[in-house]
Amino acid sequence: MKYILHNYRRCPFCIRVRILLYLKGIEHEVVEEPLRKWTTWMQEWSTRAKERPRIPILRGIDAEGTERVFTESNEINRMLNALDGKPTYTPNVESIEYVKMIDWFTWCDTIFKQQVDLFKYGKNLVMDADMHSTHVHGLRTMVQKIEDELPSGYLLGEKLSLADIAIIPFVRQIMRTRGGEFDFTDFPKVAQWTQTITETDWFKNDVMKKYPLAPMGL
Repeated sequence: MKYILHNYRRCPFCIRVRILLYLKGIEHEVVEEPLRKWTTWMQEWSTRAKERPRIPILRGIDAEGTERVFTESNEINRMLNALDGKPTYTPNVESIEYVKMIDWFTWCDTIFKQQVDLFKYGKNLVMDADMHSTHVHGLRTMVQKIEDELPSGYLLGEKLSLADIAIIPFVRQIMRTRGGEFDFTDFPKVAQWTQTITETDWFKNDVMKKYPLAPMGL
């Protein structure tokens, strides 16, 4: 199977997928999308699927040329993780840990991301100095939740899982916003947990590799 990832380097959802592609050693091509102008393939797929263009998208093309399109970063990672069964980054589907993993997915994408966006951009993408402290407080509450869930090094225990891979790119966003404005002094486990991935050579050199922008669609 040939895999093609439609990607944007700084997008945390794309970073999720690129982390797992690296960890699983899955060969793939990267199409770096020119956001809001998009490649011709992305525009045509969006029209066929009756969906707005969005990333990441992973295309799998088999030897006969049949193409499957995978969307939603966590679902892409669950599919990729199951390809060969090892190494595995998900717990047993019948375990409590598996349920917790799905809960972390939902929490990150529906609650945590929104608070990160408020911290980064302000409400309706307008920074308001009077509201910023409220947004920081809300974000601190959520980072505290992660801190409290890291007694064993990772969210689901002693091994890296898709739950960790889902959330770490968003913590990295916080760390890089306005030169590290957010104070992680009270969250040492979260900081260390994030850095176990983001400070590695493979993350910096492979996962965060820069690709030239693909040609824009007409």
